[in-house]
Amino acid sequence: MSSEILKETIQGALRYFGVELRRTGAIADPFVVQRELISTAEPVIFDVGAHVGSVARKYRGLFPRASIRCFEPFLPSFQTLQENLKDDPRTSVHNVALSDRTGLAKLHANLASVTNSLLASDERGKSYWGDGLLDTAEEVDVRTTTVDDFVADNGIRSIDILKLDVQGAEFNVLSGARRTLEDQKIDLIYTELILCPTYQGQREFHEYLRFLGSVGYTLLDLFNPERNGRQLIQADIVFLSSAFKNRGSRVS
Repeated sequence: MSSEILKETIQGALRYFGVELRRTGAIADPFVVQRELISTAEPVIFDVGAHVGSVARKYRGLFPRASIRCFEPFLPSFQTLQENLKDDPRTSVHNVALSDRTGLAKLHANLASVTNSLLASDERGKSYWGDGLLDTAEEVDVRTTTVDDFVADNGIRSIDILKLDVQGAEFNVLSGARRTLEDQKIDLIYTELILCPTYQGQREFHEYLRFLGSVGYTLLDLFNPERNGRQLIQADIVFLSSAFKNRGSRVS
């Protein structure tokens, strides 16, 4: 098959899922892109998988008047998060995991806390990420809730940015936000997606495209690709709601 036919075949398949590829000469910063898109004076931002607050601080610099909700279930990381953000009155921290149900779950606390997940580590992950990072030191009980329940319980009308970094369990968070997504109450989703076997039960890329497409969200762009050799193993991705795009957002 010629390269042109192959390219058109791939682009046609991506267009089926609402993805449009365009050539550009510059690599965009996903946070700069979010700042350009979100023009609300006081946006509501959910930082899901906040760890110790580095991303929350970045959002604070970009959106000085934002209301930022940080979610971190692992107690040692949560305590550091709480300390790091204690002087920011417009940021709240919540020692809970967002998932697809409200209740209790086992968190796999790994040797590298940035790899903690509600999903168990997959042995195949070592061949992509190296030894040690994904080794589980202990399993701890954590509280869970859903985006839908949290929004309802706290009287939150809409979310401007939903940022997800929960190590393979992002699909669970989105499943627990189905009602909020269907109502188009989230404008922008900024999520890390792991694209190689790393956690047991993690979903495939096409499942994200299909699910989010079914509730009116399309992929805007991919950022920060990480590769093992020639294999793409992780990327950050921005999705936009159709309602947000129809309101005349600065997407071009």
